[in-house]
Amino acid sequence: MVIKLKSQWETEQPFNLLSWGHWFTFANLILALLFSSFYMVDYTMPETFAGWLYLVLTWVGHFSFLALSCFILTIFPVITIFPYKRHIRGVSAVMASIFQLYLFLDVLAYRGLGYHLTSSSFKQIREVEDVYVAMMGDSYFLMVLTVFVFILAYQFLVSNLTWKRIHQLQSFKYKNGLASSLIGAFFLSHFFHIWGDATLNSDIAKQSSMFPAHYPLTAKTLLARYELIDLQEYKSSQSNRAVLSESEYRLIPTQVPSCDFEDQPKLNVVMLPIKQQLAAQTWIKNSNLKFSFNKELNVPSDLSSLIFNFSSGLPGLYEDFKEQVNINKQLSVDLLSVQLMAGDFDPKSIDSKISDKLVVVFYDEDNESPFYRTNVLLVGFEHIPQAPFSPQNIVASYLADGLGCKEYVKRNLIDLPFSEFDTHHIVTHYSSGYFQFVYKDNALLFKNGKLLTNKTFSSNKDVNATVDVRLIEEAVSNLTKRRLKISQ
Repeated sequence: MVIKLKSQWETEQPFNLLSWGHWFTFANLILALLFSSFYMVDYTMPETFAGWLYLVLTWVGHFSFLALSCFILTIFPVITIFPYKRHIRGVSAVMASIFQLYLFLDVLAYRGLGYHLTSSSFKQIREVEDVYVAMMGDSYFLMVLTVFVFILAYQFLVSNLTWKRIHQLQSFKYKNGLASSLIGAFFLSHFFHIWGDATLNSDIAKQSSMFPAHYPLTAKTLLARYELIDLQEYKSSQSNRAVLSESEYRLIPTQVPSCDFEDQPKLNVVMLPIKQQLAAQTWIKNSNLKFSFNKELNVPSDLSSLIFNFSSGLPGLYEDFKEQVNINKQLSVDLLSVQLMAGDFDPKSIDSKISDKLVVVFYDEDNESPFYRTNVLLVGFEHIPQAPFSPQNIVASYLADGLGCKEYVKRNLIDLPFSEFDTHHIVTHYSSGYFQFVYKDNALLFKNGKLLTNKTFSSNKDVNATVDVRLIEEAVSNLTKRRLKISQ
């Protein structure tokens, strides 16, 4: 039997604690990989072998880097300054639990809001709560509490197990190979991204915003420095992902379906200054009309574009074809009425009957943004989502859900009716050269291919995250699908 002196134990203890810290960090990496697997939703899944290889390398390498960073910044200094095993293991378990809970909340934010939490995340966490409380009620808080208890129990369990078996773990012969593999995955993923970025590989690019605190290396300056790519050509190729070509286009011909519009309720849209909201809402209540109040309507600040959106059911990109896409003219029936009131609310001037559907939009004359979120009152509508939507969605809902003319909406409009909304719905807008799309709670604004703003839709706060290339491509594809390029 080997007997160790007290001084020998004191000498070895810091080394044992450091070794324990590495294995405790590895146990947390496993838990982080479990939570982070929920970032991988259907639309981000790769379609090629290169895409899958990059996904696996990034997933393992990125969270290995995050786990190691947390160890170096938190546990390592504590071990160095305060090398007492009981305190260190307890403090480390609590700190690791907080980090893992933050990761879990970030997963909820990404899936529910479309972006990651940032360093100033308090308001964003409140937004996460609002989304999930609306869906789950008080069960959301029970879920978060249950997850935190599970994380805390896991931390104390692995903390004790790794310490009790520290000598066995230290003698594990593949430990150096395991560490080298994790480090290699991190560097390989970044070099892989350099290649994907240089070749504009969309299967790799669409994964760039999947994980939190992930800022992969880019080839645009590194390779240009060694004259391996033309930087100007690269920038042109990148910006074309978000810019709408100025080439001449023509409109895909409208297909008029055989829908019966006789004796159907009319859609009346009234646009009022936002200061008239109380007066309009009081009038609707006094008229005993069943209405819904919503704060999620996304509108252009250009009122002529807004009127066009309602009269055609299309975004402002098609304003040059306004005579061709006017729904009343296409269907030869007076279905839509759009009124703009600039002064005080006058209910007598509203062209509406009790049987009609009514939409009261409150515009903000002082808002300088090309597009903004505003309030709306809807009478006679069902399936109204608690998510961003556009005037085009209202028109599509009226025609498809209200009049039962889904064929017209499917063939001629771009945006979906409320009844077909899902969690991955993208709202697109275009007006006066500005292109905007909103995905969940993330609103991005472009001008001539350049990203101007990346903000939260609900609170208009900056989002410091990598732009999702897949979303840009899908938004542009959806926006332009009624156009055909004129052959030269």
